Amino acid sequence: MPVGWMRFPTGTAPEVEQFRDDPQGLEAFVRNVVEVEGEPQRLEALYFDVGREVAYALVSGLDDFVAIRAARRILGAEAFTKLLRVEDAVRAVERERFLRGPRSQ
Repeated sequence: MPVGWMRFPTGTAPEVEQFRDDPQGLEAFVRNVVEVEGEPQRLEALYFDVGREVAYALVSGLDDFVAIRAARRILGAEAFTKLLRVEDAVRAVERERFLRGPRSQ
């Protein structure tokens, strides 16, 4: 299952700005944006930068490009980094070896 690391300023996007001094409220808002009933994505955790007005959302299951774009726009996200868990990285290495190796035509 894919994991995403989304970075967004806590005082820029109008929807987010209202939670600038309310970390719990922002967490609930981000959860509401990310977690859509019937879909697999989930907010795992929300973190705050110590030195800047920036938050980081760790999201699992958000693999649909349309859903990613919508969430990024609402949150004013500057970046969304897609990450792999160890077991998925193992599968990627196995696939790479398969693609590099001799294959029947």
